[in-house]
Amino acid sequence: MESLSTSRRNQILALLAVAQLMGVLDFSIVNVALPSIQRMFHLAPADLQWVVSAYALVFGGFLLLGGRAADLFDRKRVFMLGWGCSRWLPWPEGWLPRRWSSWGPEPCRD
Repeated sequence: MESLSTSRRNQILALLAVAQLMGVLDFSIVNVALPSIQRMFHLAPADLQWVVSAYALVFGGFLLLGGRAADLFDRKRVFMLGWGCSRWLPWPEGWLPRRWSSWGPEPCRD
């Protein structure tokens, strides 16, 4: 195995730090959305923990799947594919009319 230069190591560290930040940010978004989820689905406060647990379970499952795919294929290619999909696949949904959108709370009518 050949040795990496210091600048290359710093680039790899920065990329992994950004990837970790995205994971933390994803969980933060779920926690911020919990009040809207509770109103939209009429959930009891105790039921909200199931939402967080289900998200964590699916997130961990995809991490395992991605790790296995990285073992079978090129690590860099799988990492960039997974990161790109998680960032770009939800993007077009912002242009959908509200009645077709599967994400986000419906407007409050209080």
